[in-house]
Amino acid sequence: MSIVDYIKDFPVQRFSRGTVLIQKGDPLDFLMAIREGYVKVTSISDAGIERLLWIAGRYDFAPVEQLFSKHSNSRFFYTALTDGSYYEVSRPKLIAHASQDPLVMMEIARGMSEHYDDFLQRVDAVDGLSVRERLLRTLYYLAQRFSAGAEVDLYKEGLRVTHQDLAAMIGSTRETTSVTLSEIRNEGFISYDRKHFVVNAAKIEKEAGQA
Repeated sequence: MSIVDYIKDFPVQRFSRGTVLIQKGDPLDFLMAIREGYVKVTSISDAGIERLLWIAGRYDFAPVEQLFSKHSNSRFFYTALTDGSYYEVSRPKLIAHASQDPLVMMEIARGMSEHYDDFLQRVDAVDGLSVRERLLRTLYYLAQRFSAGAEVDLYKEGLRVTHQDLAAMIGSTRETTSVTLSEIRNEGFISYDRKHFVVNAAKIEKEAGQA
């Protein structure tokens, strides 16, 4: 039995955008296996600034990074970035099942490896760069996280990010982020309106390669 088939036996919980699903310090009795929608994983600095660490999408586990951890409480915040639902998977049952099934353990290990690689991309996207560079790299990350296309419509992928969401992701203000979004739209890196938010991932990748 694949891990996808296994998790479908667990109850489904629905969530609405903006709902805090797991708070820092909450006991980790279960994992969320995302069924639809997106969940952002964040930390809060001492200055009260939200820092985006990861975005979980369909069939991602959250908090996967603590599945085998000795810590029994959440270390981060898990908030619904969109409407959606998840399978509420018992952590002890998943660990017991994986210990008996090498294929399931391999799937979990692969997911954790991809998660770690994803996290490193996020760190690289915001470390010591200008607002413009952080924004371009974050938009590229979002596009590549959920699609392999040269041009990716985030709204079509179900990821309806706002200017405030992007500002939080790059550690900037909404006002500065909005101005920078307008600038990179004029440069052809993105296009957006009420129905679409298209990221020209190929163009961003080309510029990054020339930097």
